[in-house]
Amino acid sequence: MTRRRRERPLTREELLDAALAIVDSEGLAALTMHHLADAVGVEAMSLYHHVPSKAVLLDWTVERMRSEMRLPDRMPEDWADALEAIFSEYRRVLTAHPNLLPLSARRTDRAGTSGLQYLIDQGMAPDDAVELYQSLVAFTVGYSMLGSPLVETAWAGLPEELAERLRDWREGTFRRTLRIVLDGYRARKGEERS
Repeated sequence: MTRRRRERPLTREELLDAALAIVDSEGLAALTMHHLADAVGVEAMSLYHHVPSKAVLLDWTVERMRSEMRLPDRMPEDWADALEAIFSEYRRVLTAHPNLLPLSARRTDRAGTSGLQYLIDQGMAPDDAVELYQSLVAFTVGYSMLGSPLVETAWAGLPEELAERLRDWREGTFRRTLRIVLDGYRARKGEERS
């Protein structure tokens, strides 16, 4: 097969947009160096000038997905309000890219201050911070996964109306439950919600 010759150099943005498009349309397993090379019109080996390995490509694709998060220009000063904004937005992005859910808890080299470190910096005891952060990640990823087309839920033996409601993973339910978790840890710290 004769590959078309590119008229301009390949950019990182173009490469990662193509990688995300492949994952979105064909699934995570379809993201191979050969497939990506075909998508951007280069030889597979030339991709290694842009990305050193498949593991790095996966990290960068996760970062590309996370770059779609739209957080307030001015983040709330309250730690629980800030985390509510972050995890609610992360759920929106995960819902838009369900094929990346298996990598959604992946920490990449280019990630900024982790949520865990943020909690510790806010005065939370390290063990409490770990428990809360694990809970937030598990809840956000789990809720996103169960509401995605990747998971088939069957509620055998329930009335159809109730089973149908159980298949509807509502945003309002996510936000209320997220707030309950955050407020529970606030109470554990002995704080009042401002």
